[in-house]
Amino acid sequence: MILNKSKIYAKVWKAELTENGKYMDLQISTSEKQEETKYVNSGWFPRAIGHALNSLKSVKKGDKIEITSSKFTNEYKEVDGVKKGFFRFIIFEAKIVGSENKETPQPTQQPNRSEDPF
Repeated sequence: MILNKSKIYAKVWKAELTENGKYMDLQISTSEKQEETKYVNSGWFPRAIGHALNSLKSVKKGDKIEITSSKFTNEYKEVDGVKKGFFRFIIFEAKIVGSENKETPQPTQQPNRSEDPF
């Protein structure tokens, strides 16, 4: 098991809240810079629980998130008499930090200058 307390930045490709609402399964990607203009991308399928679930309930495709607490484990399960390994990524704390789905900001309303006595 690896407990991670460092910041991980990721892009969300898919987010599915379970029927009972106890957790959210995500599909995300992360990037690592290899050279000045070259990046290596990795795809992940984490599960958000607890505080992360509460702060990511409104996350959607294209959003960028910051993961601040997570756990990585290798787990084993017996399937048809054969021991199979799988990777588990659990997110404990995260927040939405940006979105590619930019909405046009509404103009702010200017004060009515016609009422100005001067």
